[in-house]
Amino acid sequence: MPDEARTDNLIMRVFLETLENIVGPNGLKSILHYAHLEKYINSFPPDDDKQEIPVTDLQSLYIALYEMFGNSGAFSLQLRVGRENVHRGLQKRPSIAKAMRFATKIVPETTKMRLSLERLKEYMEKGSPNHDDGHLVEIQEQEDCFLLVQRENIMRDKITSDKPVCGITVGIVEALIEWITGHPHEVTEIQCMAMGHPADVFRIAKTSS
Repeated sequence: MPDEARTDNLIMRVFLETLENIVGPNGLKSILHYAHLEKYINSFPPDDDKQEIPVTDLQSLYIALYEMFGNSGAFSLQLRVGRENVHRGLQKRPSIAKAMRFATKIVPETTKMRLSLERLKEYMEKGSPNHDDGHLVEIQEQEDCFLLVQRENIMRDKITSDKPVCGITVGIVEALIEWITGHPHEVTEIQCMAMGHPADVFRIAKTSS
């Protein structure tokens, strides 16, 4: 991935705000120092969708969490970041939240889930430096679940592991599905590129947990 590849300001801003809320200002400073991202200390990106954040900055932040907290600790922290990403993102973009609520008001729950996952797919592809590819994210429906197939993950890149590492995506999907349906559904990463699989694959149960 080229060094000049960039993603939008809001992704990084929400990431930093959430980390600060979880680990505190001093904890965030320690993480940013470790990641060599001192430029973000007391200087978060603007709250907009402009593509100004180097993808390498997101990668450095993700790797720093993995190295500082280990797989289990980082995954737990990432889950919270992912969930909070949805909550804060919906608060910052109320028109999007309102439109999703309206579009899914009278449809069955599985349809709500699919529509929400399709909206997430659009968001993921839009935030990717390779958004013109058109095959980065796929939604598959099975009898008892949905599968979210992600063929590019700009944050997880450069990590090798024997366990799934995409806690942020799991947290995002968990929070989004709970928000749109009103109750939690189990979300599991069943394949991970960090483990050598060709794509990150997330299983979303159709029945509530």
